[in-house]
Amino acid sequence: MITKKKVSALKLGQDLIELGLKVQRKEIPLDIVTKEIDSGFLEKVSKNSPEWEADIEPRDRILALMEIQGITKSGLAKKLGISRQYVTSFLNGNNPVTLKSAKNIARALDVPLAGIIGG
Repeated sequence: MITKKKVSALKLGQDLIELGLKVQRKEIPLDIVTKEIDSGFLEKVSKNSPEWEADIEPRDRILALMEIQGITKSGLAKKLGISRQYVTSFLNGNNPVTLKSAKNIARALDVPLAGIIGG
């Protein structure tokens, strides 16, 4: 008899994030993951994102991505070629998130632009 192990929502989310990061870093080939996970289900989930996701500010998305990837403000500053003080000021809301800055940060964090601005 096969019994399913009970998994919390938090643990599942953490595991999925880690899996996504491994695919992004090319530690696990994408085709292996897509053979194991129903791509139709993933597409359905991404199209049915909750409305509250639209309310997440770009700064909050950036901070979350930095935490997930283990990147410090100094590390992001280095990737962007700017000062840590400017990154801190930016993340504190003292400077606007422009399309140009969002593109640069997305590139630095190796995520699609939508990962920064939503959508």
